Parts: sequence; structure tokens; C-alpha cells
Amino acid sequence: MTGPETQSLHYGAVKDRGRIYLAVFRELTRRHGEAEAISVMQGASRAHGLEVGASLAHLAPRDFPGLLEAYFKGPDGGATYSPEVKEISDTCLDVQLMTCPLKDGWLQMGCSDDEVCTLLKCARAFDEAVWEAAGFDFELEMWSPGKTGCCRTRVTERSAGQAGPGASRRGDDAG
Repeated sequence: MTGPETQSLHYGAVKDRGRIYLAVFRELTRRHGEAEAISVMQGASRAHGLEVGASLAHLAPRDFPGLLEAYFKGPDGGATYSPEVKEISDTCLDVQLMTCPLKDGWLQMGCSDDEVCTLLKCARAFDEAVWEAAGFDFELEMWSPGKTGCCRTRVTERSAGQAGPGASRRGDDAG
């Protein structure tokens, strides 16, 4: 099921999710201030990421081809995020997402680059939780204005002695 209809539906569903994130973020900001809005959005994103990560744990410690198919390509064969594989080996998977319906939608809805970076900072908690729960170490490079594509993720086998959630959080700070 990777035909054009599936691809369009998946992209649209993720983009709509981004609209909801934006509406909730703006309402939380209006009621409680930006810092609290970020905190709440990160908490919700993290909770969801832990669920998704648990479903990928069977791919640890180093089934990188399986991870590419299950997570980065997903149900539409990669059309939604257009993953560009920078490296896939026995030791890592390094993927640059060339498209992102969340980011694209936020920009189309008139968000400033700063607001998009803030929303991506909230969404980053999802990605961190995915890799922690799945049992991998990771580095995340978030999108910033002027960069091609969107976020970049490098996933590696979890280092010895770093078991469990929070094992390795590396990468830049979004924003």
C-alpha cells in the first residue's frame, strides 16, 4: 500500500496533526505563556514517542535496515518524509529528512521561522523518546532557516552501560 492515494493520505494526516499542534501551542501560550506551552507540548510529545519507540524495540540493537523501513519510510514507502540515507551500515543509520509535512504546514500557515523552530523543539521530545524507548543511541540535528530539507537523525547501537530511557541524547538544541 504505497500508491499515490496512500502517500497523499499519510502526508495530509501528518500535516493536519501539525495544524492541531500549532493550535494547541498557541492556545497554551495565550493562557500560560510560551515556556509553559513548550513544556506541555514536550511532555505530550515525549509520551507519544515512548509508545512509538516501544514498537520499534525489537529492532535493537542494530537492525538498521529494518529501522529504515519501519520508521523512516513507514506506510507510504518514504514519500511523506523523503528520507535521504546518508549512511547505513552495521553500526549506524544516518538519515536526512528532505520533506516534513509538519514544518511545511506550519510555514504554509504563516508561522515565522522562529515559531517553526520552537514547534520543532517541542516535537524533538517525540524523537528523543522514540530512540530511548527503542533502545538506540542517537544524534538529532533539527531544521533551521536556510537548511535543506528538515531534520537529520543518526541512530547507533546503544553504548554498553547505557541501558534504559535517557541513555544518550546528543545533537543540537532546536530553536
